[in-house]
Amino acid sequence: VKQMEVHHPEGDVFTHSLKVMQIAFRETLDTDLILAAMLHDVGKVGNSLGHEKIAVELLDCHCSAKPLWLIEHHMRFWYLLLGEMRKYSKVKYLQDHPWLPDLAMLARWDKIGRNPNRRIVYDKEEIINRLNVCAEKHFKNS
Repeated sequence: VKQMEVHHPEGDVFTHSLKVMQIAFRETLDTDLILAAMLHDVGKVGNSLGHEKIAVELLDCHCSAKPLWLIEHHMRFWYLLLGEMRKYSKVKYLQDHPWLPDLAMLARWDKIGRNPNRRIVYDKEEIINRLNVCAEKHFKNS
C-alpha cells in the first residue's frame, strides 16, 4: 500500500513496517511489542483513516491482548502528546495503563521508521530467526 509522501517519505506500508520492526529488534526482546511494531499499520490495506481499528479487526483472532492494544492506540499516543485528546477520561485511561511505556516506544519507532534514507532488506528467514531468538531470551528471562 502506497502512502502519502508528506507523512511517509519512505514509500509503502511494507517498507515502513520493516523499518519499524528492525528498530524494535534492536531495542527490545518483548515479542508482543515486536509484533505490534510489525503489524501496527496493517489496517491501511483497508483505509489510512481509522487503520488502527481495521488492523485490530483483522488481527483479533491472531494476536494476544497486548499487541492488539498497542496497535489500537498507536495513533492516540500522539493525540495525547500533542494536546489533541480533549476528554480527560481518555487521557487518564492512557496515563494509567500499564502498557503506556510500550506505547511510547512503538510511537517513537513509528516516527523513526519514516526515514527515507534508512535502507532495509527483507529477509524472511532472518526475521524468523530474530523472532525466535527474542522469544527464547524473553521467556528465559521471565
